[in-house]
Amino acid sequence: MSSVETAVIRVNATDFGFTLSFEDWLERGRRWWKTRADRALNADRLIVLDATNRVRAAGTIYGVLKDIEGGSGRVSFEVVPDKESELIGQLIARNDSRNPVSYVTSITVVPDESARA
Repeated sequence: MSSVETAVIRVNATDFGFTLSFEDWLERGRRWWKTRADRALNADRLIVLDATNRVRAAGTIYGVLKDIEGGSGRVSFEVVPDKESELIGQLIARNDSRNPVSYVTSITVVPDESARA
């Protein structure tokens, strides 16, 4: 049996020039994504990144919805929000794939060079 994975969703947006709340980031990150429903269902956490790989929202996955009506093969993650996650605001390492959905077994926080200035 494989290790439990975390679904990492990169939303192609930043909050430069406008502000999105934690709830807005979570909503943008949790639905509708083209990914395998079985893999999504087996993930235990959801991490939502902005376009710069900064964590904007996090939560625990308790279910997955399939887009049955549209038949698109997309899923939506049902999530219990975790506003207190230590990852909020951190930059994390992510692979170079252009696919916005990835799954990881561990998360690596990378140094934020802008915070040192």
